Amino acid sequence: MNKKALIRTISRELDTPVPQDRIALILDKAVEIKRTLAAGEPVKWSGFGTLTVKDIPPQRFYSARLKEYTTSKGTKRIVFVSLRGE
Repeated sequence: MNKKALIRTISRELDTPVPQDRIALILDKAVEIKRTLAAGEPVKWSGFGTLTVKDIPPQRFYSARLKEYTTSKGTKRIVFVSLRGE
């Protein structure tokens, strides 16, 4: 599915008619946010909050199935911090 087909599909699925150029703008902004977060930079919305990427370190846990201790992989999570939480 290409971008035009995705925009048409979203436009058809919405109950309220939304112009396709507005849907395209929303998709472009979503991709821009993803790229910014992937680069390690926070995304700040004035009056709303901040999206940041948080590193989750590897953790050691006991696996009942294997009956031994195992270490999980480290991962990254997107975290939202509202203005009230800052």
